[in-house]
Amino acid sequence: MTRTILAVLALLSGFTAQAADKAPMPAALMHEIDGVYKHRFQNTMAVPGQADQTYESEDIVELLPYDDKHLYLRAHLEFANGHTCDIAGMAGYQHGAFVYHDPTPPQPGERACALRLHVTDKKLVLTDRETPDAEATCRAYCGARGDLDYEIGREARSEIRYAERLKKSKAYRQAVQDLKAAESSQGR
Repeated sequence: MTRTILAVLALLSGFTAQAADKAPMPAALMHEIDGVYKHRFQNTMAVPGQADQTYESEDIVELLPYDDKHLYLRAHLEFANGHTCDIAGMAGYQHGAFVYHDPTPPQPGERACALRLHVTDKKLVLTDRETPDAEATCRAYCGARGDLDYEIGREARSEIRYAERLKKSKAYRQAVQDLKAAESSQGR
């Protein structure tokens, strides 16, 4: 009986080690997915008493490695009637996803925004919900019709040719400042 248990444990530890070998480390994964992802589509402007008007919209997700554990994440998503979601920050690798934690809650007493970026073989998945039916935590970054539950195919990836300009942007500098403040408050 003991030999059987030991054999099963050895077999399971072998599978665990193999799974760990196949899972990319955060730095390697960042370099697999870094870039800009764009999706153009026809959107709608609903005007009361008139026929809906269409216009071209574009969703943009930018991913730029900062260090071995953090990735700059910016998302600009467009929705009907001109509503948008705009969010940017440093996302750290936690439990198999890159997670951006807003340093301050949008309203006193509300939960702070936590935006997760999951990576699959074929797509990037953004969500600000802990579970599919949970309340969104990043509503303050979106207009009335927008949300941060979003998927985009990895084939939409292009190189960020403007990385140096991006690093000088107000949003990037703020993300670095917020990350450094969070790390110093945690004693790192």
